[in-house]
Amino acid sequence: MIKPLHRSMLWILLFIFPFRLLAAEETENIGTRSAVIFNTLCAKCHEGECSGRLSFDTGSKSAGSHIRRYTGDTDLSREKIKEFFTLLNHMKKSCTILMPKDQTWKTDKLSHFALPSSKGYFIPLGLLESGRYRIDIAIKEDTPFKAEVISKHFEHLLEQEISPAKKENTLHFTISKPEHVFLRIQSRNLLHIDSLNIGKAR
Repeated sequence: MIKPLHRSMLWILLFIFPFRLLAAEETENIGTRSAVIFNTLCAKCHEGECSGRLSFDTGSKSAGSHIRRYTGDTDLSREKIKEFFTLLNHMKKSCTILMPKDQTWKTDKLSHFALPSSKGYFIPLGLLESGRYRIDIAIKEDTPFKAEVISKHFEHLLEQEISPAKKENTLHFTISKPEHVFLRIQSRNLLHIDSLNIGKAR
């Protein structure tokens, strides 16, 4: 005979386990474009610890107007809003950045990691070992932009304002332990990356 305490634990496990499976399946279906938009424009609220206003308990339907406003896209489909809502759930529960696992960073695929507005990028740089690194960026336009290098858990490794005086720029940052690292770029004007290279700094 199952004791009351054991029975309670069994019900808890039966409730939580399917929920976790469902959450995993949902995150696996997130598109690259949705993840790029979310991590560039929306995840910053979480980093500033001001994401409490939009609780995942409200449901994706009631969050729709908020998501449309902050992504700058009033024509977002219901499916896209659900993707953003899934990303919000993941961020608030796991406190990590989520990018589709089947996407790796390649210089000829940079457009996949650009905002639809062409005013920013969110580029996964991969799992990097500890050490000093440099990123060389060449852009088409003569425009200022902000560059951030962040870890999967929102730790800032670099935050730098780039001058519009030159189109070729070099960023330097240091990693103390192996990290999944991302490059986030934001601009008030149109910005297109011609080339981007990352390597160990001497």
